[in-house]
This record gives sequence, C-alpha cells and structure tokens, in this order.
Amino acid sequence: MQEVVFTSVEKNKALVRRLVDAWNTRNLIVLDELIAPDCVDHYATAGETAGREWYKQDLIDLTRAFPDSQWTVEDMIGEGDKVVVRLTLDGTQRGNLSGIKPTGKRIRCPEISIWRIANGKLVEEWGFGDRLGALQQLGVVPAIGQIGK
Repeated sequence: MQEVVFTSVEKNKALVRRLVDAWNTRNLIVLDELIAPDCVDHYATAGETAGREWYKQDLIDLTRAFPDSQWTVEDMIGEGDKVVVRLTLDGTQRGNLSGIKPTGKRIRCPEISIWRIANGKLVEEWGFGDRLGALQQLGVVPAIGQIGK
C-alpha cells in the first residue's frame, strides 16, 4: 500500500475543517491548538479586538444566542498559504444577540472566510457574513420591499 503524502494546501484545508468541527462541537480547547494568539480578524467591527481569545468569546456568544447553531461547509478552496471556505450557519435564536431579545426564529446565514495559515496556525482572516439577512430573518430589520409599509 502506498503512503499518502499531504501537501501544505491539503494540510491547511484540514486545519480549517478542524476549526469548523470545533465550532460545531463548541470545543474551545481545539481553538487554542488552531488559532494563533495574535490572529488578526479583518471582519471585526470597530472597538473589537483580534486574537484567539476574541474568537473564543465570539463562539461563546454565538452559542448563547443560538444554542443549536451548526456550520456547514459548502465549498473550500486552498492555494498557497490561504484557504477560502464558503459556509452556512443554521440556528434558532434562544438567547440574547447583541441586545436583541430571543425571537425563537431560525436563521440560515451564508458566510465566506479567507484564512491565512502560517506554521500550522490560523493567523489571519478576512470574512463576510450576511448579517443584514440574519437580522431580517429574526424580524428585527424589515425585508427589502417591506420598508415603509
């Protein structure tokens, strides 16, 4: 039997798959293994900080708001030191979300993230998620066509 040799791109994609698995299982310990302490998040909004602890707190906050949340990998592309992943987040809002009281509504929210990997760690992320669409699904922002009615 021939031994399988993984390229660095395949290893990087496996690392991102492990990250998604850690999100889905709420495994904060694995985040310590995968994310560099000073990981830069270009998706963070004003006033937020980057780093591993920010990612861990983000997962805790998401899980409180959507205890049944699950991420599904739709596509993954790797080249060089970067991995692009297209994901879908599904979950039901059962807890507070940035001041929004629980609605009991289910959301389906697409996201795309580009991760840069160095020395076996996630060191940088550029991402975009449809936050407006999620707020519309929760009923806290009117859908287009409903504004002014």
